[in-house]
Amino acid sequence: MQDRKHRYKKIFLAVSSLATIFVLAEIIMQSFGTSICQTEGCKVVAQYVRYGDISILLIGLVTFCLLAVLSYLDLYSNKAGAGSFINIVLIVSLACEGFFTGYQVFSIHTPCLYCLIIFSLIVVLGIIRLLAGQQEVIAGFLSLAAVFSLLYLVLPAGVTVDLPAGERFILFFSKECKHCAEVIKKLDENKIMVRHLDVTEYSAFLKSMGIDTVPTLMVNAPTQKIFITGKDAIVSYLLSCSPPQGTNANSAKKTKKGASAAVSAPATGTAGDMFILPPLLTAPSISAAEEGVCKQDEVCK
Repeated sequence: MQDRKHRYKKIFLAVSSLATIFVLAEIIMQSFGTSICQTEGCKVVAQYVRYGDISILLIGLVTFCLLAVLSYLDLYSNKAGAGSFINIVLIVSLACEGFFTGYQVFSIHTPCLYCLIIFSLIVVLGIIRLLAGQQEVIAGFLSLAAVFSLLYLVLPAGVTVDLPAGERFILFFSKECKHCAEVIKKLDENKIMVRHLDVTEYSAFLKSMGIDTVPTLMVNAPTQKIFITGKDAIVSYLLSCSPPQGTNANSAKKTKKGASAAVSAPATGTAGDMFILPPLLTAPSISAAEEGVCKQDEVCK
């Protein structure tokens, strides 16, 4: 029995240490202008953090580091009370994860890959403590479920949308927008298959994503949801990663000088979808005041 507890304590120390390194790596990468997570959900979640996502990263770093230190003291130094402090930290962390996951599911409707990884690590650590005989951690899982359920009851229903299944590219357009017509004409000329959806039926969905302009292209892969706004950005992206029918990738038509440098879009459903994005998508988003976009609630003149 003692050997089993000792083994689980070692596993807990290893997982908490790896989690600390993972969060630290994300902080270092963000200091260089990049991130482990490249999904649209991470960008959306970051917009809702009052002091920027670095504040959440620092909280995560302190939490995992504290768990690792306490686990080391409990395992090798036999410090009285270290195990109890571990359980307290885990219970609070699980309750917080109930809030973070619930807010993503019921409010912004956009999953963040990094947040899901952190959630998984916290849950795994909680399960390890349960297997080690620490029944107090059950309170943490009950707290997670309670907070998650309360957010479902309290937060507004939000936007639900039924997007076409199996469509790689979806173009949201308005009949009154001249830029939308130009994009559609350009795509038809190059025989690029894109599903067209009238924005009037999806306006609330786009606005929940922080988008109030058309044309907007949605890259609708199983492991990524990316939005591109603006006539020039959409055409450049599609021409750079989707060669016209009847041609091969080497003979794909180049549009602009910047478009020729774009990386081909990853294949749908591969693991690389979440981490390899065309350079175009890393550029700042186009605002409504710039060329090639129309406000959804205004007639484009």
